[in-house]
Amino acid sequence: MLDVVQNNIPDGKRGRIVAAALAALVAGGLAAAGCGGDGGAAPCAGVDCSGHGSCVTDGFWPLCVCDPGYEAVGTACVGGPGDAGDEGDARDEAGEDAGDSEVDRGDAPTTCGNGTLESPEECDDGNLVDDDGCDVDCAYSCHADTECDDSEACTTDTCVPGGLGRSCQSTPVTTGDSCDDGNACTTGDVCDGSTGACVGTPQPADTPCDDGDPCTAGDACGPAGACAGTPQPTDTPCNDGIFCNGPTDVCDSTGTCIPISFLPPCPVADCVAGCDETTASCAPSAAGTPCRAAAHQCDAAESCDGTSTTCPADVPAPAGTPCDDGDGCGGDACDGAGTCVGGPPC
Repeated sequence: MLDVVQNNIPDGKRGRIVAAALAALVAGGLAAAGCGGDGGAAPCAGVDCSGHGSCVTDGFWPLCVCDPGYEAVGTACVGGPGDAGDEGDARDEAGEDAGDSEVDRGDAPTTCGNGTLESPEECDDGNLVDDDGCDVDCAYSCHADTECDDSEACTTDTCVPGGLGRSCQSTPVTTGDSCDDGNACTTGDVCDGSTGACVGTPQPADTPCDDGDPCTAGDACGPAGACAGTPQPTDTPCNDGIFCNGPTDVCDSTGTCIPISFLPPCPVADCVAGCDETTASCAPSAAGTPCRAAAHQCDAAESCDGTSTTCPADVPAPAGTPCDDGDGCGGDACDGAGTCVGGPPC
């Protein structure tokens, strides 16, 4: 049988095919080949190699020689474009499970970008370029419409097959559909179906607006439809909208709001693990983080609870906690109020 393997399989696949053949033997190949019965029965009868290869034999054992991009697992060919869902069935046919160490599929690593589809690649277009339908990791550039967004209000974004992969495609919507170009100094915004752009009509000059800059005042629309204001004086208090750089911000000479806080709002201490910009709050330390050591043998150590940024209140050790009052007689215990009480006299 090994002669058949070596004469029909490329060098790069030989290790996996031989291992797969052994899996087939262990998983039921004996019965399929008629071991203990009629050795003259056709070994390849009923073996279709999952429709992605052909069966070869030395007259006794069946073995699949698979099409390019597929590999043999017992008497099945797995991998290849769109065939990932069949691999579990093929493994069942070969008797291979996740714990079967007899089949080694890692002795012939794939080469992404060589133009040959090899498991577990989704695609291989022969280059290492992103966003062309088949990315540098040999995966599709997209899998669903929800992964596509060109940030344009007047296009419909979809994930479409093409070439050797799948990529995002933007299609302009109908001319005249309402939209928002994000400019406070335009009005009546509508889509241009020929370009996919959202276009508005400029507001009259000097129309009040807001340029979103806390360090400008008197914002108004200009002749070109842009909102602009006059820079505030240097050191004018402002808010840059960032919590974790501190509460005190001022305008600089260029009209930019900058932080001047010398202390962060959430210094790491006790049960504060740091700053969380997402929630604009201090992040609590993990439950069990020590925050106060025991001051003496009848005091309890405290740990963070995982939700609060404050260390729990200081409490004494529970009554009955062993301690030592120093008289050498033993039997001493804490009274629950923070005092070590001696035991029976010596």
